[in-house]
Amino acid sequence: MIVWDIDWRSPYEAFAPLAGEPHAHLLHGGDQSSAAEWSIIVAFPDSLAGGVDGGDRSDPFHRLQECISERSINVARRDEDLPFTSGLVGFMGYEAARHTEAALDMPMSPFALPDMAFGAYDAAALFSRRTKCAFITGRNENACRRLREALGKHVPTPDASAVFSALTSNFTPLRYEAGVRSVIEDILNGNYYQANIAHQIRTFADREIDAFGLFRRLAGASDAFFGALLQLPEGAILSNSPERFFCVSSNTPCERHIVAEPVKGTRPRGATPALDRALANELLTDRKDRAENIMIADLMRNDLSRICSDGSIHEEDICALLSLVNVHHLVSRISGELRPGVSFAEIFEALFPCGSVTGAPKIEAMNAIAKIEEIGRGPYCGAIGYVDDRGSAEFSVAIRTMIVAQDKRSLTIPVGGGITLRSDPHKEYHETITKASAALEAIGKSPQELL
Repeated sequence: MIVWDIDWRSPYEAFAPLAGEPHAHLLHGGDQSSAAEWSIIVAFPDSLAGGVDGGDRSDPFHRLQECISERSINVARRDEDLPFTSGLVGFMGYEAARHTEAALDMPMSPFALPDMAFGAYDAAALFSRRTKCAFITGRNENACRRLREALGKHVPTPDASAVFSALTSNFTPLRYEAGVRSVIEDILNGNYYQANIAHQIRTFADREIDAFGLFRRLAGASDAFFGALLQLPEGAILSNSPERFFCVSSNTPCERHIVAEPVKGTRPRGATPALDRALANELLTDRKDRAENIMIADLMRNDLSRICSDGSIHEEDICALLSLVNVHHLVSRISGELRPGVSFAEIFEALFPCGSVTGAPKIEAMNAIAKIEEIGRGPYCGAIGYVDDRGSAEFSVAIRTMIVAQDKRSLTIPVGGGITLRSDPHKEYHETITKASAALEAIGKSPQELL
């Protein structure tokens, strides 16, 4: 495995020459986060794994696994502390679930983006924002050299910000509230316990959208851990996610640890310290929000039991407070030891989509979502991340996303929330707007347009 030291520069400086380059991606947590240490840049994939679209019925999880198996390596190295060296980077869209679950009746994604897209990268650039050290890593010297030479060294020129049209949504506030009431009625009838209902905020730009510039504005004001900019021929995905879907750490091929951290429950931050503390305490003690989080933690524990060794699953945290720049959340942490031989295809089959963006039971909730939303979700509520060639992996839940269409003029901001028996339809709609506030601010729009 190759590891080269390179001069430190900000990840934005390094990525700037790759802005707009298809299949060049930046994994970069919010600039305000002290916990998001590593930024990862990949470009020029050796091959593409995926490209599953609406007309392709092949199993995306096993197609991903085939590529993982072909690239798997086991090396002694000086890179134990580096999160990624080479491997697959990309996303799994929400509709990928329909390829392996016959009971799902889901609409197609409304976006040109495929249901799955991963690049296989023989080199990566890594930037430690804590130590101000940077590296080129990889398995192929030519790939490492090409990426090193492509990186920038200067502050990017500020983009000419697009002006965006009035905000619209595929749901009016009244229609969204009606959807919430429909879920509550289904819960009362015993159909399921919880469902996550989303709507899609849309706007159009007066010029081509600079996805990299927009991502810089989004991440610059954020402390979310799992930011990402994925650039594909069919469009760009910008994620400002605070939620880990799962990570896999691998000491040996037979000793692999998996952690999932579902997030459910939201309050805005307060304008004063006293109000902020009151809102955080309200969230921590709210019966509805705690029940919502506990149900999803139970679902995740059940999903993990399908792939983890008996007796190895632990609830390390339940309903802990996660305070970010714009919102408070409740987060739980569940971990386990993977059974020997469990593949990444089996991990995705057991866990995908994350229960926090579906509800419980998962299949019943997803069918209710399809009936109420009447439109596919695309990358939103899927997974973004990587599988390292050494066997580790990190995926976030693709929430707080912005999707730039292939025409580079259309922008979609999907947002939703979990509905339980105690949900207030009016408050649920307002919660979705709270979640969208950072994305709306990044494009110079006010959440009040949607209230």
